[in-house]
Amino acid sequence: MMFDFEYKVMRRPNRKTAAVSVKDSSVRVHVPQRTSDKRVEEIVRRKARWIREKLRYNREVRQSYRPKEYVSGEAFQYLGKNYRLKVVDGNSKDVSLVNGRFYVQIPDTLTGKTRDHRIVSRLTVWYQQHALEHLQEKVRRFSAQLVVQPSHVGIKNYRSRWGSCTSRGEVYFNWRIIMAPQRIVDYVVAHEVCHLVHHNHSQEYWKLLESVIPGYRECKDWLKVNGQVLEL
Repeated sequence: MMFDFEYKVMRRPNRKTAAVSVKDSSVRVHVPQRTSDKRVEEIVRRKARWIREKLRYNREVRQSYRPKEYVSGEAFQYLGKNYRLKVVDGNSKDVSLVNGRFYVQIPDTLTGKTRDHRIVSRLTVWYQQHALEHLQEKVRRFSAQLVVQPSHVGIKNYRSRWGSCTSRGEVYFNWRIIMAPQRIVDYVVAHEVCHLVHHNHSQEYWKLLESVIPGYRECKDWLKVNGQVLEL
């Protein structure tokens, strides 16, 4: 059967189940080593509608996204709102958010990639500090609601996930989520805190999450579409 998209089959000897992943314009079908071509085609056919929708979403996001320029006037998101960058001459490592602007000090002698990297580095520190404070506060709120207590709350530089909850009760978040709107941040935090009650994705888990974040699926879909542009 011919499809209007291409896909790559990834066979692994230790894999037990089949799965389809879509990243940017790439479609991959992950299957056990002995899976027949006919079976692979059946899997793709069954997931074809979802694949097309995901590819369309990715195209729309990619078309609307442009690389950041680290100059005065560029916009950066914080809790879903845009704030303009103001680069001034100086060498302080501190970044300030004043009157709707991010102020970053960079020596005038720095140029090109070195200058851009310095700006990104200082903005990253600011975002990570504020992400930790903001996320810890939200974890406290949802933990009190569910009568649970994490053993630790921290941030990490995840590239393909927004949070995690370990079997030891440690909760971690991708610091970039702090760029998203408040309702999306609430969803990500609640998602992990609910794992302190159910450390799985059982039906009971999803019912609990729905009780905490009604309509959480909309937040989940928002992240699928917009998550890849939450970058500095």
